[in-house]
Parts: sequence; C-alpha cells; structure tokens
Amino acid sequence: MTQLLFAILIALFAANAVAASEMYIPTGWRLPTEKDITGDWAEFRKDNPHPYLAQADFNGDGVRDDAYIALSTQGTKWALFVNLNKKKRNPQVIKLDEDSGETSPQRMGVGIAEPDTYKTACGKGYWECEKDDTETLKLKLPAIDYYLFQSANSFFWWDNKMGKFRRTWISD
Repeated sequence: MTQLLFAILIALFAANAVAASEMYIPTGWRLPTEKDITGDWAEFRKDNPHPYLAQADFNGDGVRDDAYIALSTQGTKWALFVNLNKKKRNPQVIKLDEDSGETSPQRMGVGIAEPDTYKTACGKGYWECEKDDTETLKLKLPAIDYYLFQSANSFFWWDNKMGKFRRTWISD
C-alpha cells in the first residue's frame, strides 16, 4: 500500500511539473527553480511539493487556471499571479499581490480552498468586521488559499458579479 501511495504521489508531482512548465509567465518574472526551494518551502515540501503553485478552475469557465508565486528576474521582488487560462488563446494574467522582497517568497505558499463555507478573520473576532466584510464566506468555486506559513492566510476568490478576484482574510 505504501508503494502504491508513493507511486501516486510521484505521478501527481510529475503531472504538476509538466503543467507548470507549460504555463505562461509574464516577462520579467520566473517560476521558482529547485535552488529556490529553501526555508519553509523546503521544510514543508513533503506536505506540498509545489508550495508556489496551485491549479484549479478559479473562475468557473471549465478551464483549469494557474495561481503561482513568481520571482523577479531582476532583484528580490516577487508576486502572486493567476493565469485565467483560455481554451484557444493566451491567458488573462492578473497580479494579485506583490512584495518588494521585504518578505522572503519562501515564507509564502499557495493552495486550494475548496468550495465550502468558511469563517473569516473578522468572524473569528480577530478584528471588527468592516462595512464590506462578512463573518462567513461561502465559496461556490475553488479559491486561492494564500498564506504565510504557520501564520496568516487569505483567500482570493472569483466574484462573478464583479468579474474579478476579491480577497478575504481568513486568519491574522
């Protein structure tokens, strides 16, 4: 059973590596390489072999999208991007967050928040809910779980009415 599980994990790793190699990355940015797997990325790699990459249909159009942390080809800045992929043309690339390099990119990770109902940070009492905040978030589509390892996290989720991603804090 252990060998079967290991074989499945290797197959999933290979599938993600192929998918990542076929991704569109904006000019001036690059995906992390093996030498970038340090710090938290290395420490938690067993649980998440690609902590800088998450793939799901984030906008509900039936096409798998890519959320990823990309490193600048010049300097220390990094950013969180999402490619809203299209069937027969280039993706719509959206930068969701950018850091000047003050925080190490290896401190951050991305994952998938599955459709469900989640209590938000203000709903948990971390702070008072503002006018546009909600105590619970009901996801109808997968969302991007963007987190600081063992610390704060937020979800970037597709708002069909607004036609864009919105960010909701889940923990501080």
